[in-house]
Amino acid sequence: GHMSNNFELKLQMSKVKGVSLHKFHLVNDLRGNLSVGEFEKDIPFTPKRYFTVFGVPNKEVRGEHAHKECKQFLICVSGNCSVLVDDGENREEYVLDSIDKGIYLPPMTWGVQYKYSKDAVLLVFASHYYDSDDYIRDYSTFKQMRQN
Repeated sequence: GHMSNNFELKLQMSKVKGVSLHKFHLVNDLRGNLSVGEFEKDIPFTPKRYFTVFGVPNKEVRGEHAHKECKQFLICVSGNCSVLVDDGENREEYVLDSIDKGIYLPPMTWGVQYKYSKDAVLLVFASHYYDSDDYIRDYSTFKQMRQN
């Protein structure tokens, strides 16, 4: 029906387990444009923190880790960058190149961000407060944990 078709436009599942690509409502107006997403509705959790990544030299790679429990949601609010997601079996790369596009990374997803444009500003919502113990920084450890 019409409703399910509308939903498919807003949400696209990745072949990487639990990862989804989201399209937000975009309102174009001569007085200024607006893009909006609602927590729990469009973004599948309520964040406890956010951080922004910007001023990244183009050759630099960010991320390169997984979280045991923390969920993350990424939106490139200016410029563009590429996000690589990996569940230990499948791997996909997405380009975040518009403000109405976001990607959800569930826990135990290996994530890498790179190919930042000069003006790129990446906004990340996180479901948990910062905890260094939540990070898995070694890919082979991550793969082992995914298998268990």
